[in-house]
Amino acid sequence: MASLAVDTVERRIRTLLQEQRRLVASLLLLRQQMRGSLFTRYGRCGKAGCTCRTGEPHGPYYVLSTRSAGEGGFTYLERGKMGEMRELVGAYRLFRKGLRQLRTLNGELVRLLARYQQAAARKTERRVILRAS
Repeated sequence: MASLAVDTVERRIRTLLQEQRRLVASLLLLRQQMRGSLFTRYGRCGKAGCTCRTGEPHGPYYVLSTRSAGEGGFTYLERGKMGEMRELVGAYRLFRKGLRQLRTLNGELVRLLARYQQAAARKTERRVILRAS
């Protein structure tokens, strides 16, 4: 019966190791990334006779918002760069999600390996006791 439990744990460990390899490979593909958020901004100028006062505001302006070491910053993007930045910001979010999954998976692996080690030690103890009798 203990042998069955050890085999089950061993199969689960192998499955998790395969999943871990796939996840790490997918994370390596997301090396190009940009941390931040994108938004579109419209503005009104201070000129008294400008149509932005009563009609359409100026814009759209595309902005990348970043935060590092507690300080935020804004970078205005060229119109043609918005699609590329959207992909890079999306890659960063996928990367972070993948890291969370990897952390969870590694924790489960550590628990299973400890269980496997305990079961294998019990199995070895029984054999030693049987041979000593």
